[in-house]
Amino acid sequence: MAHLLNVKEEIRANVARNSLAGEVCNALDGLFTIEFFKTHAANGKNHVVLHCKPTRTISDSLLLDREVLGLAINVKELQVRTLHAARDLIAESAGRLDPAFMIIVHADASGDEKLRNWGRELGYKIIPIFRPSAGAIPPTESLRRNLARDLFAYDPFSLTGPVLSDTDFFGRRNTAIETLRQLQSGRIISIFGVRKLGKTSLINRIVAAARESGDPRVAMIDCSVDGFNKLSAGDALKAIAKVAKMASTRGYAHITEALKRSDKELVPVFDDLWSTKDPKPLALIFDEIDYITPASPTRPIWRQEFNQFWREFRVVYQEAQRMGFPLSVLVSGVSSQAFRVESFDGIENSVLHFVPEGYLAPFARHSSKQMIKDLCKRCGLVLADQDQDLVAETCADFPYWIRLAGSYLHHAVDIQGRPRTLETELVASLLKDFVDAEGVDVAKVALEDLRRKTAEPIELLKRAAATTHLPLIEGKLLLRYGLATQTPAGVSVTSAMIKAGLSALGDVDPQAQRSLELEDASTTLALAPQEWAEELSVINRRRNLMERKLREFIHFSLKFAAKAGENWVDAVLRALPEKQRIELASLSGDALLNKLYWRELGVVILKHWPHFEKVLGDKRRFESAMDLLNDRPDAHAKAVDAADIALHRRELQWLEERLA
Repeated sequence: MAHLLNVKEEIRANVARNSLAGEVCNALDGLFTIEFFKTHAANGKNHVVLHCKPTRTISDSLLLDREVLGLAINVKELQVRTLHAARDLIAESAGRLDPAFMIIVHADASGDEKLRNWGRELGYKIIPIFRPSAGAIPPTESLRRNLARDLFAYDPFSLTGPVLSDTDFFGRRNTAIETLRQLQSGRIISIFGVRKLGKTSLINRIVAAARESGDPRVAMIDCSVDGFNKLSAGDALKAIAKVAKMASTRGYAHITEALKRSDKELVPVFDDLWSTKDPKPLALIFDEIDYITPASPTRPIWRQEFNQFWREFRVVYQEAQRMGFPLSVLVSGVSSQAFRVESFDGIENSVLHFVPEGYLAPFARHSSKQMIKDLCKRCGLVLADQDQDLVAETCADFPYWIRLAGSYLHHAVDIQGRPRTLETELVASLLKDFVDAEGVDVAKVALEDLRRKTAEPIELLKRAAATTHLPLIEGKLLLRYGLATQTPAGVSVTSAMIKAGLSALGDVDPQAQRSLELEDASTTLALAPQEWAEELSVINRRRNLMERKLREFIHFSLKFAAKAGENWVDAVLRALPEKQRIELASLSGDALLNKLYWRELGVVILKHWPHFEKVLGDKRRFESAMDLLNDRPDAHAKAVDAADIALHRRELQWLEERLA
């Protein structure tokens, strides 16, 4: 037995009497000093418990500022309850131990993968160390390499769908609190903004806080639900009455639940609500409002129904006020145009000045930098202050875009050698590559979506990009959408992503592009070789980006749908052929998805279609798009005509719009 020089003198003798504890302490020499030792019985098993204080070098490199729990258990079959025991020990330390970092020594041959998977699901960073019952712990240098691999391989920037975890909700905590306060006070508010700006994440935060406090009750009206947006104005109002009554009695209700109820089951009139004794405040949240506006991408009927709907709804709201019923309204969507114009076909706009014109701004710069710093810390990257500014500026302070850029940096830098401070030149170079490879398409999709719903801000953006600045009075709408920056001279476009997306957008109207006639299938593209290569490169780049998004989409959707005790990875494996399932069974979730490509990803989604239906909508349309895009024109040396290119563009755009 070594002298255990890294063990605090007061406990050294006790550690020496426990062979497993002594072996672990010796292996950690040079990495950690041992400040505390005990044995702990939990779940019928004995555990060695150590409080490990990182040395100055390790503290700086792993960005740790507290002691770390070391837990050793000599069992050949680990159970997730080992982590529950570790969680309890951390809680008992009263803040002495890092709440999300632990070292676990075990004798389970497959335990490393188990612990990594459980740690990701429960939000812990776990360093698993395999020590065979009749073997020894790896040497210190090997442990150093394992630390870098286990800590920094996971991509903390990657998120598909709205933010759910509190640790991933950056920049808008005060906005959520203030919005909730206004809803509790019976206000009418709106949050407009481009796609993927964080509107749904903010709404989810508000709803969660409302449900926790019980004030206000919430009726969620997702206007993108086909069963709702296909209704006439009158029937839509009846559906809202039903979901409002359900919410007032249960605390929360979603429009999909109300659509399943007949008018006989719930009295579909608001009078029934107004007569409630001591009513609780009720908030009606209209999300994806663009689906029931005159610019609706799916329902042209709302060109006529919009004004009538809001005229009748305004009467309902005013009656609620007269009856003393505390009713509030939140409207969320992309385009504010329908709420700003004075009239429709010569008839006064009934919602003008009723719903105020409010926008969800991009992150404040200090919030962007705090998110970049925190997420970079989780994957062992350190960016200088000016480089954090560069990332934020490139991405226009849009949180989702910042995450994509951060993910690109993470995957472009080798894991070995982390933590690592990135050089300014490297950050600038990688950001340029990111904009060219991914950012341009992401920005283009967002701008196309905005143009499809209202062309006004895009026309302003083109004017602003063509000059050094616009006068403030002309560029106010761009500032509200976060597409430009206010400078002393006026309003300027400073984001590289927005500039690239605008340049790629071109002058073709998206509606006209989707209705492209493909009758002349024999017409070939008359392109020069370099232009032809560029066309195929764009398709290839967009398809590769979509393949990555599909992996993230599957991960998020199946994990979110998994019941208690279920592992989402098992759902992926069940969708695969037996031979492939056996070959991939030992891989962790992220590693497994990285082994699956276009066709297999489509098979997984179709196998578990109910979990993906709300986002993708039409199963047959999705299956057709996946089949067509699997036949890659950019990967075959064959003649490709105009119809091929147009079809691939159309199907890619269809998928991009759903996963944007």
